[in-house]
Amino acid sequence: MRIDIHTHAFSAHRAAEVIASIVRKSESRCLLTPQGNGTMADLIRQERVAGFDRYAICPIATKPEQFHYMVRYLTALNSGSCGAEAQRCVIPCVSLHPYDELAREHIQVLIGLGAKMVKLHPYFQGVPLDHRRMIRLLRIITEAGLPILCHTGADVSSDGEPMASPLQIINVYRRVPGLRLICAHCASWKHSETLRFLLGRSIYVDLAYQKSTGTEPIVRAFAEQHPQDYVLFGSDWPWCNPAKHAETIASWDISKPRLEAIMGGNAQRLLGLTE
Repeated sequence: MRIDIHTHAFSAHRAAEVIASIVRKSESRCLLTPQGNGTMADLIRQERVAGFDRYAICPIATKPEQFHYMVRYLTALNSGSCGAEAQRCVIPCVSLHPYDELAREHIQVLIGLGAKMVKLHPYFQGVPLDHRRMIRLLRIITEAGLPILCHTGADVSSDGEPMASPLQIINVYRRVPGLRLICAHCASWKHSETLRFLLGRSIYVDLAYQKSTGTEPIVRAFAEQHPQDYVLFGSDWPWCNPAKHAETIASWDISKPRLEAIMGGNAQRLLGLTE
């Protein structure tokens, strides 16, 4: 099973607006070029062409009340109203906000609707990864049994203090027993020290990156040298073409068993997915 653990898609009537806004915010820091129109239909088409069987669409709750959106999203996915291919291939991923006072109850509702993973983004949510509110949420999600995909490293749309640095990652791993945090982008952008602090540890990473950030050598080091069971493929579509990204990774110095683990085996085991 080939799995893309990290993608985004937006409603058809808002996709163009959302993508344009992110491109605008990133212009002074990184050249972002969308590789699709940002809709679920286009994502499904591109993942099919790239040969991926399953893929996680990762929403981000920017305020606590967006829990209700997560319920509607999973309900639509489960009912087949998003389409039969989406129902079959999209991995149910949700998001909760660190200031959601009912997060413990809400995560159980979402698990009941089939949620397999939670996406967090310290920059978009406005809460540092090691803030007490984020630590509380990480504990709640971990105790509920779900893995967490979190944006790590600097963010191309934001300036200011680090919100998800390698040291902050180590801090939360120490403070949250049993945490299964997937560090998106290998915490690589503007954090070259990620190799010193994270490489070789039993910490999950995904291999999504932007060529314009210059982080490919760091991400490649994780792909080739990090503990095999802790590396997952992620494209971050629509910011990267999944087929081209998979081809790039396959061209690196990676053995066939390791590549198979990266391209799906690890994610399948982590998320408890069946064929």
